[in-house]
Amino acid sequence: MKTAGKRQSQAPTRRETRRRQPPREPRRRVRLVMGFATVGLLSLCLACANIQGPSGGPEDTTPPRLLLATPDSGEVALQDVSRLRLLFSEKMDRQPAEGWLFLYPPVGYEKTKWHGAREAEVILAEPLPPDTVVVVEIGTGMRDAHRVASRHSRRFPIATGAALPAGEITGSLVQNEQPLPGALVELFPEPPDTLKYYQQPILRRAVADSAGRFRLRWLTLPGGPWVIRACADDNHDLRAGEGEAQRLLPTVVRIDTARTSADLGVTVLYDPDTPGLLRGSVDTTANWPGTVHGWTMAITEEDTGWVAAPQPERPRNQQVMAARDSAVLRDVPPGLNRLVVFVDADGDSLLSSLPARRGVTAHDGTATGHFLEPHVVVDSLLVEPGLERDFTAPAFPDSLTPWLPPAATAADTLDGAAASDGGTSPAPAAPDSNRVGE
Repeated sequence: MKTAGKRQSQAPTRRETRRRQPPREPRRRVRLVMGFATVGLLSLCLACANIQGPSGGPEDTTPPRLLLATPDSGEVALQDVSRLRLLFSEKMDRQPAEGWLFLYPPVGYEKTKWHGAREAEVILAEPLPPDTVVVVEIGTGMRDAHRVASRHSRRFPIATGAALPAGEITGSLVQNEQPLPGALVELFPEPPDTLKYYQQPILRRAVADSAGRFRLRWLTLPGGPWVIRACADDNHDLRAGEGEAQRLLPTVVRIDTARTSADLGVTVLYDPDTPGLLRGSVDTTANWPGTVHGWTMAITEEDTGWVAAPQPERPRNQQVMAARDSAVLRDVPPGLNRLVVFVDADGDSLLSSLPARRGVTAHDGTATGHFLEPHVVVDSLLVEPGLERDFTAPAFPDSLTPWLPPAATAADTLDGAAASDGGTSPAPAAPDSNRVGE
C-alpha cells in the first residue's frame, strides 16, 4: 500500500507524457498554412510596389480630328448665329472652349456645353455681327480623353454676308537662312497714335507650311491698312513668346478690287539676341574740331535718365561715326536704347572735360575750370533684333556745357581747378573764345 501510494505521487514517466501530448501533424499543417500566407502577402506587396502602366493595348497617340461643324465651313448668308456645334472623332477632354476655340474677328463665349464626350456646343455671348466673315480656328489646345493634343490648328470661314471675299495676303518666312515652318502670322489693323498694334484685336491668323509660306485668306475688299507680325512659335502654342524670334513685316498692307492679293515676298526673322544697327545723320553745323563718336545704353523700366559727365572708361560698344551725313553704329543690343554722340576734341576717345580759359563761368555765374566735350543725346530708340533703325541726332550746341567736378565747391576758383589738373590733360584744339560759355 505504501509503495503504491508513493508511485501515485511521483511525476508521470516520459512515455506517459508522450501519450498525453496532442498529435504533431495538425501543428505542422498550421505552420505550413501560415508560411504560404506570408509568402502570398509579400508577393502582393512586391506587385504593388512594381508600378506598371494599365494594360489593354497600345498607347493612344492619335490626335483628335474635327468631323463636323455647325455652321459648316464655307456657309454664307447666315442669320442669328448664337452657337457653334463641333463633333470630334473621339472622346475628348471636355474643357471650356476658351482654351482651344478662337474666332476672328474675336467674339466672346457665354459657356461651353458638352453632349457626351465627343460633341461640344459653344454658346456665344452675342450673335455673329451682320455682313461679316468670321474665321473659326480649332487650336492645338484641343485634346482627347487621353490628353493627346492636335498637332495642327485648323481654320475655316463662315459668313453672315452673301459671299466669302477673295482678298488674301501671302509671303514666306526664313530664319538662319532656312524656311521657317510652323511660324505664326497675325494680322492687325494699323493702330492709331494712341495705341500699340498688339493692343488691338487680331483680325486673322495663319501658320506657315513646311516651306515657310503663309496665306491670310478671306479678307474683305477693299481692305487695310494692316500690319502683320510674324513669330517663330517654337512651342506651337499659337502665341508670340518673348524668347521667340518675331518681327513686324516692313510694309503696311492694303488690298482693293483692282489688287485683290498682295505677296510680301521673303521676310527674315532673327534670333531675339541678334544685334541691330543704327543709321542716321549728325548735325555738325557748329563745326567742332575732332572725330564724332557714339555709343548706346539700354533703357530699362527703372531708368531715370542719363546725366552727362566725363566717362572713366570707353563704353563697350562705342564706335567712330565717321560719316556725319550717314552715321552708322553697329552691334546695337536689341531693345529700347539711348544714343550718346560726342565730338572727341582732345583725342582721348572718351567723353571727357576740357580745361576752360580764365574768367569763363557757368550759367549761374559760378567759376568753373572745365567744360564737357560737345555732345548730344537721342532717347527711346527701339532696335529690333537684326534690323536697322533710323535716327536723327539734334544739332550740336554752339557753346560748351560747363562741368563742375563733384568734389568742387562754389569757392573753387579757376586757378585751383587748373592746378588740380596738373597739366596732365592732353591739350585740346582750343575752341573759339567767342563760343566758350553761355
